[in-house]
Amino acid sequence: MKFVLTRSLRSELKEPLGRLIRGELPQPYLRVRNELEGKPVITVGDVVTENVLRLGIKPAMAIFDHRTKRKDYRPQVDADAVLMTVKNPPGTITKALLNAIRKGFGLAERGRRVYIKVNGEEDLAAIPAVLYAPYGSLVLYGQPDEGVVLIKVTPECKRRCARILAKMEVVHDGD
Repeated sequence: MKFVLTRSLRSELKEPLGRLIRGELPQPYLRVRNELEGKPVITVGDVVTENVLRLGIKPAMAIFDHRTKRKDYRPQVDADAVLMTVKNPPGTITKALLNAIRKGFGLAERGRRVYIKVNGEEDLAAIPAVLYAPYGSLVLYGQPDEGVVLIKVTPECKRRCARILAKMEVVHDGD
């Protein structure tokens, strides 16, 4: 089973799910550094993950696909983190991605850092990250050519992400 992005949702998702911090790299990250310290941080995207690590902040969970703007990209990642690999095609949220994120938060609650390497595309992973993240966590994802989006996980943003997921087309693919 997978959730597939519809045409109408594409335009809705052009609006950030949280607060957009604009600026040239690394400025957006420097502006939010104090907010990130001491909180569970979840990064979505290679550039976001790398920039948060450069701040000296180790995300509880990092989701990346080794690609940025359709080019190969290899951020430096933490060798002592749990590494999971999942398949997730562009424009979708697969059951495998949902399960990895859910399982990853279980490990993070026990103090382990979790990296999820996506074969395909991680662009929509912020949605399930918000759904499974504990309240008070911060989810960051990149807004290409604009900056970084910071989502504070609250009941309201969980409801918004649940509504978005519910609007996606459900495709059963034999699993």
